[in-house]
Amino acid sequence: MVDSVDIRIHLNEENNRVKIEIRRTITALTLKLQRVIQEDMLSGQRLKVQSGRLRGSLVSRVEETGGLIEGIVSAGGAHVKYAFIHEFGLSGSLGIKEHLRHIKQVFGKPITPRDVLVKAHSRTVKFKERRFMRDSLDEIAKIVPKNIDKAIERGLNG
Repeated sequence: MVDSVDIRIHLNEENNRVKIEIRRTITALTLKLQRVIQEDMLSGQRLKVQSGRLRGSLVSRVEETGGLIEGIVSAGGAHVKYAFIHEFGLSGSLGIKEHLRHIKQVFGKPITPRDVLVKAHSRTVKFKERRFMRDSLDEIAKIVPKNIDKAIERGLNG
């Protein structure tokens, strides 16, 4: 299982062309990872699309701090809190808050619609992990070293 890909290269000012090529390559690989997650994993293969919010929450960026160039793809956020559960699964007890439920039938027989109070309770959940992000990273990680080597060659031959 790959959670990240880490390749360290020390560059000085003379190798600026190499750095530019590596940054371009990391940007392209980061976008490719985002595309694989959105198109290959979240368009019905791993998860059935309901609203498209999870697929739309994917964000990619490339950050450069000091000598480190880092490509990041993230999902979820405030509007898609369930992304973590889909990725890693969940097995445990969930607390359900007290709420009103609108019912139209009782024991399979129709009744006059009304609201009933459902008291707070807990429920056991076993939710299987779907690994839409980690499996995509595993797939892209296979091509990273070769792409970085080519970027270095382009920078040196530049």
